[in-house]
Amino acid sequence: MKTLLNKIFKFLDDDTVQKKLKKVNLLVALISIFYLIYLINQNFKLNLFNLKKINLFELMILLFVYFLVGHTWVKFSNKDKTIYNKKIFYDWAYSNLGKYFPGGLGLVSIRLNQDDESKDSKKVFIGLLEEQFLIPLLTLPVLFLSTFYIDSKNFFLLFFLSQIIIYFVIKSIYFLNKKIKKISLLNQSLYLLSYLLLNQFLIFFIFYNFGFKNYITYSIIYLISVNLGLFFVGVPAGFGVREIIFLFLSNGEVNLSNQLEVIIYIRILYLIVDISYGLFGFLMKNRVSK
Repeated sequence: MKTLLNKIFKFLDDDTVQKKLKKVNLLVALISIFYLIYLINQNFKLNLFNLKKINLFELMILLFVYFLVGHTWVKFSNKDKTIYNKKIFYDWAYSNLGKYFPGGLGLVSIRLNQDDESKDSKKVFIGLLEEQFLIPLLTLPVLFLSTFYIDSKNFFLLFFLSQIIIYFVIKSIYFLNKKIKKISLLNQSLYLLSYLLLNQFLIFFIFYNFGFKNYITYSIIYLISVNLGLFFVGVPAGFGVREIIFLFLSNGEVNLSNQLEVIIYIRILYLIVDISYGLFGFLMKNRVSK
């Protein structure tokens, strides 16, 4: 099995295969863009309630969160630590369009085709797996633990301390495997932790701005839903999955229309940022390659 995987990764690193992948990714981008247009069109057709206008501060936070994610990926996947490879960042940005390709194959294809002469497809693939499955394992324990001190006046201090402690505990256990330690996304702890905490803060901030009386509770439920949704591989950007999980878990005091309003608002906020980074990466990648 190991020999077979090595052959696959060697095949993917071949220059001819990489050139063909670029053509495939162009098709992936076009299909994703049409799908995104469809999603946005469907969301704005909803007349059940008046959607709140996008909060500029929330948008700026999310743009910065995405920048941290991209920066983490560059630091992780670039073999030469002495330089900052902007081309890898452009490919990461471009891959945000790939999230919306049916089956999630677009994301994998674009990442495996990133512009880096020293690229290691095996390392890139492991990084993708960690993004999908390890990130939830770093955050879900904190979210469940936080329900025990949810009424504490020092909730946010306890929450962020819990996230930092659990992150490093899981990292130390995970790194017992010496081989994975050399090629893990967790080696970028400063950036990885920063974007995890900032993204969590953003969700708390959004629910607070929507006037939820128990905004901390609903924020935790939403964050749990997002992380559980990551385990549903193949659903484009987890579209619909996290929303259904949230509605199922919340089932509480807030009426359905308010719940729908906030989850659609968050989805549109993320759509805007995905499209912004995706188109930026697409344009920069094609400009650079000329």
